[in-house]
Amino acid sequence: MKLSTLSRCCKSNNKDNYDAVDKNEGKDGEVEEVDDGRERWGSELEFILSTIGSVVGLGNLWRFPIKVKEYGGAVFLIPYFTMLLIEGIPLFLVEMFIGQKFRAGCIGGFYKIHKALSGIGFATWMIAFYTNLYYNAIVMYTIYYFFASLSKTLPWAKDCPEGDTIPQACCNDSVKSQYYWYYEVTRITGSINDAGTFNWELTLSLLAAWVTCFLCMLKGIKTSGKVVYVTAVFPFVALIGLFIMSMTLDGASEGVKYFFVPSYKMSFLTDEQKAAIDADNPWKNLYNPYCWLEAASQIFYSLSLGFGSCIAFASYNDPKTNFYKHALGVSVVNSASSMFAGITIFAILGYSAKQNSASIGDLSTGTGLAFISVSEAIAKIPAPQLWSALFFLMLFMLGIDSQFAGVEGMMTALDDTTLIPKRLHRTALIGGFCGISFLIGLPFGMQNGEYLVTLFDNFSANFPLMLVAFFEVISISWVYGINRFCTEFQQMTGYYPNIIWRMLWLVITPLSLLAILIYTLVDQLTNPIKYDAFVGCNLTNSSDVTWTESENYPVWAWIFAFFLMFSSFLFIPVCAVITYLPKWLGPSYEIKLPLVAEYEESKMGGGKEGDIEMKGAVSA
Repeated sequence: MKLSTLSRCCKSNNKDNYDAVDKNEGKDGEVEEVDDGRERWGSELEFILSTIGSVVGLGNLWRFPIKVKEYGGAVFLIPYFTMLLIEGIPLFLVEMFIGQKFRAGCIGGFYKIHKALSGIGFATWMIAFYTNLYYNAIVMYTIYYFFASLSKTLPWAKDCPEGDTIPQACCNDSVKSQYYWYYEVTRITGSINDAGTFNWELTLSLLAAWVTCFLCMLKGIKTSGKVVYVTAVFPFVALIGLFIMSMTLDGASEGVKYFFVPSYKMSFLTDEQKAAIDADNPWKNLYNPYCWLEAASQIFYSLSLGFGSCIAFASYNDPKTNFYKHALGVSVVNSASSMFAGITIFAILGYSAKQNSASIGDLSTGTGLAFISVSEAIAKIPAPQLWSALFFLMLFMLGIDSQFAGVEGMMTALDDTTLIPKRLHRTALIGGFCGISFLIGLPFGMQNGEYLVTLFDNFSANFPLMLVAFFEVISISWVYGINRFCTEFQQMTGYYPNIIWRMLWLVITPLSLLAILIYTLVDQLTNPIKYDAFVGCNLTNSSDVTWTESENYPVWAWIFAFFLMFSSFLFIPVCAVITYLPKWLGPSYEIKLPLVAEYEESKMGGGKEGDIEMKGAVSA
């Protein structure tokens, strides 16, 4: 498939080819009201709150602090804001445009740009599916910890059980939360190869997460549009309370300085610990392609880019909605939320670090950041049950809000296809989807479930999101045409994108994505992928306790990781080849797929009964 071929096809934008796509444009280029039977938001406020609920989630309060900590503290903020400006906001506007312009989900939207691009929509759907599977596993942990917080004494603040064979040093004040996480919550095995048995408490928590998601989506945006008044607002109220509490902790200022000052050495550290920070040199992360990949993927996670939810939500907009203003506003709210959450979490980590006379970089990271380091600090402050319950309820609401937004994006995409029988009631469709997703996600409730969560987090979305984003921006700027895109952008928003926006969409955004993709792919092909295997409490000396050791992934995990990375992408070339087969090999090789709900069986103008074609489709 040649790009020039697609461009020529899409530039022939005569009215016959686009009579359905452009049916909401008046004679003078003004956007007119259309009544296509599609659901609409009850108000713009519902759309804004739903979008904020979608973008402000666990990625802001859980994933963002993890990445800041893993990549040198404040050093990570440099690639983070760079990626926000050159990738995040430009792509956010593209997805808003696609949804509102074509009034379709990710599959239907990209098909309406060009049939050969429908694979981008399917790839987006698969990424969202993989991500939703493990994302609800994080929600599972928040449910478990929330109910544990309601006990008279926080479980991770108790002493080791009598008769326990591990050394008492492994359950002192500084590592009780680690003991609880590894031995009581996950009951983790020593290898990803050892599945162990089902952890029924976690499995029931996973079921509760999917049931909650189903109930929130029972009647589509009529339900979720009302739920967000609680799930999108309460976390901000809770976060403000946690912020005020965190600022009162001893060592909070040291944690905040670590968050904002590159290579900051906390005042209570010994000279030896400070020398170790200098030797590690956090600035080296700026030369690490993974740091930039993680920064870009963090922007994608927090803005819900590449998952289809932004396109789905915008598709329910009034055609006259000024999505440009809303997109910029939501982007500011999202990044401000990440920074505010980062300050709060690092203030708590500063307190924990001072209590343990350790650097923040030495505290637990990954999934255990919230469930080990933060929970440990909360256990030592006044009214720990209250703050713990508030913290994990906030995480739950952030997670479930983003979760049903992701599922809504997937359901909207299916609604715009003929893959699902229209006689199937939406309640049954959502119930079936949530039920199947729960069953597929059952391995997360096994004793090696945390390893699987980490595997999914590292490989199911990071690289695939970059691939999909690359083709998204190419499809709009080069296939649909930048001039046409900007003209229609102005018709809907009243603003014509300036030269900076056009250069971003045409050159800077796709090239930056391509550079990250190439560096990351080469690195992953040349270096073995590793994970932290649980080895139990290991006393390295009289004071230091280690729980994990880095191990190479087994062959099956390596293969599965690459399956997660590339299985979604395969839809893009496959759908493109299917589109051009009749042109290359003749009409007998034509394959007609029931892709978009706006297709109708062809009864006139050629085509056998049962064939489907798009209203106003661009000829391939």
